[in-house]
This record gives sequence, structure tokens and C-alpha cells, in this order.
Amino acid sequence: MGNFFDIWHQPLSTTQVGSATGTVTAYVNGTRYTGDPAAIPMTSHEDIQLDIGTPTVAPLKVDWSHAQL
Repeated sequence: MGNFFDIWHQPLSTTQVGSATGTVTAYVNGTRYTGDPAAIPMTSHEDIQLDIGTPTVAPLKVDWSHAQL
């Protein structure tokens, strides 16, 4: 994720996503990710959700079966 945000010249950390600041909670495939969100690997069909502040939004599952990707 960090490289993707770097390309767009946007910050990504445990306290900031782009211009939004606050506690960042990350979910990967519905599971809470406790490390640095910039270290999340971006792979095909990965469901990544970044929440800023509290309360967080329950992770949503994406149905990729109809995407033809």
C-alpha cells in the first residue's frame, strides 16, 4: 500500500490516510491488520479497508466472482 500512496504523493501511516488524520484501523480480507498500513501487500482480489477514527466500520466482503478479473 505504501508504494501506491507514494505514487499519488499521499501519506499513509497509523495516524494518517491522505489528508484524513486520526487513528487508522486496517482490515485485510476481513481480518484486522495490526501493523503499519503502508506495509500491507497489494495482491489480486485483496479486500483492504482503511478506517480513520472511531468507531470503525465492520469489514465488508467483496464478491469478486462477477468481476471477470
